[in-house]
Amino acid sequence: MRTFVRRGLALLLVSIASGAAAFARPIRPDDLAHVVGVSSPAVSPDGTRAVVVTSRTVTNDDTTARELDLVDIASHARRTLTYARKGLGDPAFSPDGTSIAFLADAGTGDDAQAQVWSMRLDGGDARPVTNAPGGVDQFAWRPDGRAIAYAATDPKPKLTGAARFRDSFVFTTEPITAREEPRPSHLFLASLAGGRSRQLTFGAQSVATGEAQSTLSWSADGTTIAYVRAPNAILNDADRATVALLDVATAKATRLTGHDGFESNPLFSPDGSHVAYLYSDGDNQSHLTEAFATARGGGTTDAVSHPYDRSVHDAVWLADSTGLYFTCANGTSVDLVRTPLGGTPARVDLGDVEITSPLEHAVARDGTIVFAGTGPARPAELYVRRPDGRVDRLTDYNGAVAALDLATPERIVYTTSLGIPGDAVLLRPPGFVPTRRYPLVVLIHGGPTAATSFAFENLGELMAARGWLVLQPNYRGSDNLGLAYQRGVLYDPDAGPGRDIMAALDAVRSRGIVDEKRLAVSGWSYGGIMTAWMISKYHVWRAAVSGASVDDWITDYGVADDSDSDRALFHGSPFRGDPAEWRKASAISYVRDVTTPVLILSDIGDNRDPFATSSMYWRALRDNGKDATLRVWPVDGHFPHDPVRRADVYDHWIDYIARHF
Repeated sequence: MRTFVRRGLALLLVSIASGAAAFARPIRPDDLAHVVGVSSPAVSPDGTRAVVVTSRTVTNDDTTARELDLVDIASHARRTLTYARKGLGDPAFSPDGTSIAFLADAGTGDDAQAQVWSMRLDGGDARPVTNAPGGVDQFAWRPDGRAIAYAATDPKPKLTGAARFRDSFVFTTEPITAREEPRPSHLFLASLAGGRSRQLTFGAQSVATGEAQSTLSWSADGTTIAYVRAPNAILNDADRATVALLDVATAKATRLTGHDGFESNPLFSPDGSHVAYLYSDGDNQSHLTEAFATARGGGTTDAVSHPYDRSVHDAVWLADSTGLYFTCANGTSVDLVRTPLGGTPARVDLGDVEITSPLEHAVARDGTIVFAGTGPARPAELYVRRPDGRVDRLTDYNGAVAALDLATPERIVYTTSLGIPGDAVLLRPPGFVPTRRYPLVVLIHGGPTAATSFAFENLGELMAARGWLVLQPNYRGSDNLGLAYQRGVLYDPDAGPGRDIMAALDAVRSRGIVDEKRLAVSGWSYGGIMTAWMISKYHVWRAAVSGASVDDWITDYGVADDSDSDRALFHGSPFRGDPAEWRKASAISYVRDVTTPVLILSDIGDNRDPFATSSMYWRALRDNGKDATLRVWPVDGHFPHDPVRRADVYDHWIDYIARHF
C-alpha cells in the first residue's frame, strides 16, 4: 500500500483501431481487442522529435505487439522504427539526438532476456549493447553518448548434479509464494564501442528494482550516477531504500541525505549542480511523497513541492535547472506543476489533458514537453506542450473510440466526517436524461493512495455503456486532497472510507436520478477491500464484485509482499499489539451480516492481496449460507497482464452485476 506497492489497479486505456469506421454508438467489450496503448514517450534534446511505444492486442496469441514510432513535432508525421519486438520499452534519445536506445528481449523462449539495444536514426538496424545473463532492468545514457549505465539482476548460479537440489533459503519478508531468494540488481557500465561491461556495485544491497524501480541519473560531467539503493531485492524492504551517489571511477557509493528510507527517483539537474528526488517521511499511505532538491555535495534539502500539499507522483528538472516540474492528483484531475527552487508552485495549464507517462525523458533543452495524455472521452495519445505554452495532440491512434458516444464525467462533492469535503467522479451514461432514474454502480479505486480523475478509463466506460451511472469516490486515504485527507485512513482503514463512500452515494441519490432498487458496489485491490466492507455494513446493494481483496488483515500481514504497509495502517504488528484492532477491520469478521450476492475475483498467484484471504472469505460466506461465488485466474500477479484474461475479468465483473439488476 506504499505508492509502489498498492496503488491499486491501473485500468487499461482502450481504443479502436484508427482505420475502423467511427460512429456514435456506446463502447462495447469487443472494442478492447483493438486497443492501442501509448506509453514511454521521450523527446529529442533539441525538441524537434519524439519517440513513443505503441502496443496492440494480438487476441489469438493472447499477446501484445509493441512498436516504436518516431514523431516529427512540427509536422506530426510519424514512422515506425522497429516492429513487434517483445519486451520493447523505455526508449531514450542519445545526448546528441542521433540515436535511440531502448529495452527489448534478446534470445527466445526461456532464454529470452531484456537487453539494451541502440539504433541510429539515419538508418541501420538496432544492435544489442548489453548481454546481461540475468537481463537488464533499466539504463541511462552517459552524457557524452559513448556509454550507458545499466542495472541488471544477478543471474542464477549454474549448478550441476546434486547441487541443483540444495535450493533451500532463509525466508524473511518475501511473499509466501517465493520459490527462491530474490537476487539483487547491480549497476554496470557498457561502452557503445563494445567490449565487456564493467560492474560497478556488488553485494547483497540492490539497485531498487521491480515495482520499487527508480531512476538512474548521470551528473553532467559524467563522473557520478545517482540511483536508489535498497537493502536487498525484497520488495517489502524497499521502504528502507535511499538515494546513493556512485563515483564511477572508484565505484564508491555515498548517501545523498541522512534519511533512513522512503527515497526514490533521483535526478541530477541539467547543469549538474543539484539532485532532485522524492521522499516521504514515513509510509506514504499516511505521509505525503514530496519533491526535494539538494546541492550535489549535500547540505540543505528543500521540499520544493511542500506548499502544494499534494502527494507527488513524478518529477523532472526544468531545462534551465532553476526548478522542477512535478505531477500529482488534485481533486478529480492530475496536475502538472512548475516550482522554482525557493519559489511558489503553480499549476501548468494543459487544458483537459492529464499526463499518464513518466516525466524523466519528457523535457527538451528548449523547454518542449512531450507526454502521453488522456482526458474525458479521449483515450491515450501523444501530446506536446511547446515553449510558448501551446498544447497540441501529435497522434490520433485512438481517434475512433473518441468518436463514440461515451460517458460524460462530472465532479461530485460531499461532506465527510473529517471536516474536509470529499470528491468523486460520476460517469453519466450516453444519452443521459436528468429526469430519469438509472441503476448505479459504485466503482471504488485501489490504493488507498490513489485517486480517480477525469482520465478515460475503460471499465467505467463499459459500465456506463450499459446505461448505468458509475460513481467513483475518492474516499479518505486518496492522495488528491492534501495530507490531512490522506492521513484520514491511518488506524481507520475501512470504517471511515466506508462512510465517505456512502456520503458520495447519498449526494448522487439526492438528485433523484438513481434507481434505488438497483445499486451495486465493486472494486479491485483496495477497492475490493472496501467492497467487502460495504456489503458487511450497508445493505442497500443488489450485487457486489470484490476483486483482489484483503478480507483478513492478519492473514494478509503474514503472507503478502507488502507486510510493512499493512503494519503502517495499524498500531504495529498484530502479534505485538492488539490483534482485535486487525480483526475489527477485517470483512471476514462480519460474514454473518452479509445480505448481498457477491462475486469474489482473484489471481491464484497474487502476492499483493494474496488469494488466501479471498478463499477464506468465500469459505466463510459459504459456511454461513451466503450467496457467494469465487472465480480465479491461474496466473501470477495482482491483475492478469495478458489481454484476453484482462478482458475476461471485465466481462465477468459486468455480467454479474447485470444479472442482478
